[in-house]
Amino acid sequence: MIRKSFPLLSLAALLALSACSTNEATGRSQFTGLLPTSQELSMGAQAQGEAEKTFGRLDDPKVQAYVERICNKLIPGVERHDVTYKCTVLDSPVINAFALPGGYVNINRGLLAFANSEAEVASVLAHELGHVTARHISERYTQSTLTQLGAAALSIGIGNSSANQLIGLGANAWLASYSRAQESESDDLGIRYLSRAGYDPMAMADMLSTISRSAQLEATEEGEDYKEMRSFMATHPLTSDRIAHARKIAAGYPAYTGDDGVNTHMNAIAGIVYGDSPKDGYVRGNEFIHPAMGFAFTVPGGFNVKNTPERVIGLSRSGSGAVFTFDGAQKSASLDPAAYIQQVWTKGTVPLTDVQNITVNGMRAATAQAQGTVNGKQALMRMVAIEWSPGQVYRFQFAMPQTTNNAEIEAFKTTTYSLRPITAAEKNNAMPQRIQIVTAGANDSAASLSRRMPFNDGLNETRFRALNGLTNGETVQAGRKYKIVVQ
Repeated sequence: MIRKSFPLLSLAALLALSACSTNEATGRSQFTGLLPTSQELSMGAQAQGEAEKTFGRLDDPKVQAYVERICNKLIPGVERHDVTYKCTVLDSPVINAFALPGGYVNINRGLLAFANSEAEVASVLAHELGHVTARHISERYTQSTLTQLGAAALSIGIGNSSANQLIGLGANAWLASYSRAQESESDDLGIRYLSRAGYDPMAMADMLSTISRSAQLEATEEGEDYKEMRSFMATHPLTSDRIAHARKIAAGYPAYTGDDGVNTHMNAIAGIVYGDSPKDGYVRGNEFIHPAMGFAFTVPGGFNVKNTPERVIGLSRSGSGAVFTFDGAQKSASLDPAAYIQQVWTKGTVPLTDVQNITVNGMRAATAQAQGTVNGKQALMRMVAIEWSPGQVYRFQFAMPQTTNNAEIEAFKTTTYSLRPITAAEKNNAMPQRIQIVTAGANDSAASLSRRMPFNDGLNETRFRALNGLTNGETVQAGRKYKIVVQ
């Protein structure tokens, strides 16, 4: 059995040697040959199509042109030219940016809303270009392939599948996200590209600080304490460590005395949607409203609501572990809602009890319950399917652990019967929140400017400071432009 493993191990070694090359951008010898450029381009085009299908391109030519212009300033300074770089703004509120194989770089409008200068936006794009030039995606792909090949050989040698399971976990980690070393390397390369393009190299550290403030705001909005990840499986370095490292690397470049493009950035993002967009729906008051699809339903009080492209998710703030989800699905026109739950939704594999036919605002519907788990805890699962049209259902699923309180159970019942069509007037009035640029007057303060924003959660000043890169206690300056959110 041990002899049988030798040819496989030798093949892995030969593949590794054949894939070894020196990267011009990093100077490192790396394994990338198992993902040649031609395959990388094909994979990238497919992945980019899927990303745009999921999130959509931002329908704002001014903002797209702004990002493309920055991208075109950075590209001449990169070392890799066997791919065609393309920068795209995605219509997502998530504060994120990412690179895909083949030179595709994406930045979300949510990140643009929190950036405070053109140089900060350039630092994000430069960092993602660093992932491309360092060939991190190819490196991860090749490493994963070799790891899986080595795991197969080792499994044969020891006669069981434990090695496959163990090393498979490592391979999944390679594919899940960049390593600490790769993130740091992309920061370093991004700073290099910023300097070459005529931007302030310190903008990388400034943008990382901006991202840190936005993460703290998100945690506060959700009633959680902000903590930097320190676990073994956290693949990114701590943001505070990255900020310190970025400042140290940037200090090695000539001191910058130019314009960071604050006004240029403010003009570019004026009017950009903040938070969820009409195409995805959003929470307004105690309702989730979807203008594009024409429905609304009541959101249970005391729940943090996450709106993703696939579904709406509500998590209880009480600590009970209660959760609800809402999504849509297609069904055969011949199936009634009860049959749909039994034959399609649960595929007949889950024992159902208390199956009932109900009516929700004049629409046929059905409900059933089953036993399940949520976050490892036993929970009662209540499913509701509402026939929106003969071929379409909207679905609620409520997970109720034993710790779910009576108020949450009653709120779930209210939500169940609340789904309704919205009127044409409601569609027209359900306007998204947008970024507005204002100039501070002599008597303005962070408190006075934040009071113009339409939130009622008591976090307006916290939100204003996060949006504008102001630390606690830092005052606004008369005559300077600031971002606020308006309805």
